[in-house]
Amino acid sequence: MTATPHLPNLPLHLMLTMGCWLSSPFALQCVKSVLPPSKENPNPPRSQSETQLLKQALAEEAKSRASNLFSGLLRYAETPYQRNVAEPPAIWRKGNARLLDFGAAFPTAMGENRPVILFVPSLINRYYILDLEEERSMLRHLAGAGLYPLVLDWGAPGETESAYSCEDYVLQTLLPALDYLTQASAQSVTLAGYCMGGVLSVAAAALRPKQIAGLALLATPWDFHCPEFAPFVLEENWRPTLEALIAQHRQLPAEMVQSLFYLTDPWVFEQKFRRFAELQPDSRAARDFVALEHWVNDGIPMTNAVANDCLLGWAQNNILATGQWKVGGRRIDPKKLTLPTFIAIPRNDHVVPHPCAMSLAESLPHATLTHPGAGHVGMIVGSHAKRELWQPLTEWAHSLA
Repeated sequence: MTATPHLPNLPLHLMLTMGCWLSSPFALQCVKSVLPPSKENPNPPRSQSETQLLKQALAEEAKSRASNLFSGLLRYAETPYQRNVAEPPAIWRKGNARLLDFGAAFPTAMGENRPVILFVPSLINRYYILDLEEERSMLRHLAGAGLYPLVLDWGAPGETESAYSCEDYVLQTLLPALDYLTQASAQSVTLAGYCMGGVLSVAAAALRPKQIAGLALLATPWDFHCPEFAPFVLEENWRPTLEALIAQHRQLPAEMVQSLFYLTDPWVFEQKFRRFAELQPDSRAARDFVALEHWVNDGIPMTNAVANDCLLGWAQNNILATGQWKVGGRRIDPKKLTLPTFIAIPRNDHVVPHPCAMSLAESLPHATLTHPGAGHVGMIVGSHAKRELWQPLTEWAHSLA
């Protein structure tokens, strides 16, 4: 059990939010001074009184938003929360990584020969978004629906993983875990990768196709040069600065990694805590918010090599979509994968935009595609997750047997 964590990026969030609010009157003044006449309004009003009224309205709106934001932040800080969920047994370990056995922990009456499905989460987020609470757990649902789910908990990089790249995580952790599991179960395994874990799963499927019955990819990024990812792609002369920033850290702190996602939309933090302030304190929605925010702020640092892979190789050089990514000396080309594939691309994903994930879906020759009407995380734990993702994934996995 863990207590509600602090908000590690709170200074950044407040700086971005307050900066947007405080700059609004200045931006208004700049716009008013150069506003061209239009056909409908050949003499646009620029009187001092009108400008002053609009500035006052902007200031009042900023004050109201700030009040609601701080109310939400204070309530979150004062809300006691512990994730009181029993963790399943670990049946395999290497370094800080573990295989957690949800199939044995939550047996089903549907028979012993259950299809095995191994979940591979992101390297930078804790696995338990897949098991957030007992009643909001994809893994427990799958166990109860006749599958045998396990999850690869990467853990935080320790001594073993201190210099690991993405390739190392595939070769030194994921593939040995897969080897162990296929031998122990005496069957091929369905591999299910979430977000960044999906990219690593594609590599594993390319290297071990005979051990894998099917491949499920949930909100998996691939084409980082789609228009929606433009804020992440730097001009050539700025890339040495990013390289130098990464080189300064043996491990890139979790809060630094998390901040990259907020920089693309500085309003996200404000909007979600203002909504939280409006919820009834003892409501289910308020509890769900705190549980999810607990997970969001419980991130994992990136090793220096993983940061180079993801922030430079994947994002800046787009090596995944252009076929330049190599693992174990082999180019990873999804077009060559003949495995049955289940792909979930949420309609409202602001972390992995639709075109970024669709590039991978269009490359896979045997893909079953679904579009949950949620976001990157809501797809996994939202109010419609069971109907829109858990059940379709369960049916597809059973169809492979």
